[in-house]
Amino acid sequence: MNGWFVLGLLSVLSLFALVFFVRSSKGLWQVAATAVLLGMAGYALQGRPSLPPAPAQPLEASAVGATQLVEIRADMDESFGSAKRWLVTADSFAKQGDYPLSASYIQSGLRKDPQNADLWSALGLQLMLASEGQMSPAAQLAFDKARAIRPKYPAPYYFAGLARLFAGDLDGAILLWEKTVSLATPTAKWKTRIESQLQAAKALQAQAAQAK
Repeated sequence: MNGWFVLGLLSVLSLFALVFFVRSSKGLWQVAATAVLLGMAGYALQGRPSLPPAPAQPLEASAVGATQLVEIRADMDESFGSAKRWLVTADSFAKQGDYPLSASYIQSGLRKDPQNADLWSALGLQLMLASEGQMSPAAQLAFDKARAIRPKYPAPYYFAGLARLFAGDLDGAILLWEKTVSLATPTAKWKTRIESQLQAAKALQAQAAQAK
């Protein structure tokens, strides 16, 4: 069976189940949904669907999902100056699962450079991760700050869409991800990954519409 078809079918079915049937398992389904979407994007970029099936390797969904979200945010950053010395360390804390420590470290950077959109966006992501994928008021404020400083910054829109997905608002997530893609520069290396996630979300939207 064609690898792309299997990929799309499994992603859609997995996301459908996660969004509509497992929302009560707080914290667990969110990171699993993230892993499904990000895994699909990673497969689209690096996979070889023509190869025969092979035994799957076990992955820790929360660690994989959080790490890839950090990497996406880093790809969207535009600061090559002072923010990097804070973000490299903060990202390493996040990849170890210590989101509060990562957020605290980023706040130290913001005290030095309060008008840095990359730091505000990174803070918003860590606060989201610390809240198990929910867009807390503090995370929303951080993303709003980033967007106010840099109006065409894609990261706040992308992560707001992810929070909408976690909250079960698939339509809202798609609108925000479409906005994210529209802000991509011609050389944005994150664009293909987000487009793959957007396609998966739209496939899920179509599946949900057919089920009604």
